[in-house]
Formats: sequence, C-alpha cells, structure tokens
Amino acid sequence: MGGHGRFTLRSVPAWVWFVIAVLAAGGGALLLFSDRARSGGHRRDRRRWAEQKSWEFVDADPVLPSRWRYGAVHQGGPGRALDLATGAVPGPGGRRLAHVFDHEQAGQITGIIAAVRGVATLPVALELRLPSAPLPDDAGLDSLGQVGERYAFVTSVARARALLTPDLARAADLVGNDVPLVWAEDTWVLASIDPAADPERVQTLLQTLVEVSVALEDAAGGADEDAPVADAGPAPEPGQDPEPRPTHRDRPADIPYDVEDDEFGPGARSSSSSGR
Repeated sequence: MGGHGRFTLRSVPAWVWFVIAVLAAGGGALLLFSDRARSGGHRRDRRRWAEQKSWEFVDADPVLPSRWRYGAVHQGGPGRALDLATGAVPGPGGRRLAHVFDHEQAGQITGIIAAVRGVATLPVALELRLPSAPLPDDAGLDSLGQVGERYAFVTSVARARALLTPDLARAADLVGNDVPLVWAEDTWVLASIDPAADPERVQTLLQTLVEVSVALEDAAGGADEDAPVADAGPAPEPGQDPEPRPTHRDRPADIPYDVEDDEFGPGARSSSSSGR
C-alpha cells in the first residue's frame, strides 16, 4: 500500500494543538481552583471550630512539629503545622494543653495531628500501630507485642513493659480504626488521622487521647513527684515584683487557658506565622 493513509504528528493541524493546550491549561487551573477552595473551606471549618471552643488559631507554624521526635514526625520530617488550633481539653486533675493541625511534609498534607499534653513525663517513647499501618523505620524502636488491637514499638523494652496495661489497651482501642498511628513521648500523646476528618471526629479523638494519656500516667506511677503544682503560691509582698506567670510547659494541668506565654504561643509564632 502507498503512504496516502499514513498518519503522522506533522499532519495534525496547528489549531488542534492549540485547542489541546487550552484544554490542558484550563483543566490544571480548575484543579488548582478546586484544591484552593477545598483548602479554604477546610481552614474556615477549623477556624470556626477553634472559635467555638475559645481556642487560638493561626494559619501556619513552622516550629511546633519539631517539638516531637517519633510517630508521624519521624516518618516524613517535622514539616509545618497548618491551620493550627491550640487550647485546653478537660482531664483528670484539670485542663491539658492540646493542639490540632494539618501536618504538611514536603509540600503535601499527610494527615491531621492531634496532640494532648499529660501531667507526667513518660520513661520511654511508645508507638501504637494498627496491623495495617507500616512498620516504623526508626532503628531506635523495638517491637513489644500486641496492645489491644495495636502493636507496640518502644525505645526501651525493659522500661516500657510496665506501661502496657489492660487500661492502656482499652484506651488505645477507643481511639478507632481510622487512626493508624498513636504515639507518646515526653509528656505528650499524639495521633495522626486522615486529612479529611471532620472537626467532630477530631474532637472525639482528643477525648480518647486523654484516656490514653491517663492510662500511661497511671501505669508510670502518676505525675512526677517533683512536678510543679498548679497552686499559684503566696501573693508577693508590697513592692516586690510578682513571680513570672507559669506557662503550660511549667504547669500542664489546672492552668487557666491562655497560651500567650507558652513556648509555642503567639509570641513565639508572630514573627514566623504566615499563610500556606
């Protein structure tokens, strides 16, 4: 056969390529607009939720995620906290500092992180992963068997055994199967959930993280004996400068909600917070 029926790219009219380019550009713009609209709606929902709870809200905090070492932070690096809501949640002994934020790593939102600060420093770091969750890639974590529906990975097997109580297993199971990873380090208990989780689900997650925190504190023997108490102490003598007001880092429980002087409060963020 001759070459009369042969099709080549050169035979396509220029106007066809122009139409294809316009359609591609329009599709990209539509996707970008849709993503921004979704992001804006998500931000408004988080801001409204924070306002309803009298929590503080900031668009972005590049410092806060570096407060932690394990869990979702280790998997992809500290990244940034976006749409950060900070406030207090009720718990045994008084209020507990809490954060909720979208965790951005390498330009992508990988999940919503909820964090609750307890009243005792844990002797080890602990990760509780669902069987469907990937294994940790941290060489400093060792497997310590099953805790309820989850598997425990810890920084010290010997020191962590006493923490894995039936109460912890029950509390961890209450977190839910939509939360692949719960972890605890220092005085904090944290969890990562799908970025599409609604505020009501996040609120429930915070409540269950308090239960996990309490179970760990009970297993560890309660609050540290040397931890400062929540009492404000005696009033200063006339003419004497008052003692600096305690921050959440000093007294995580029973302190009236006011993050102004917290290490990660507005004073620390004002120079670095910005939009996405």
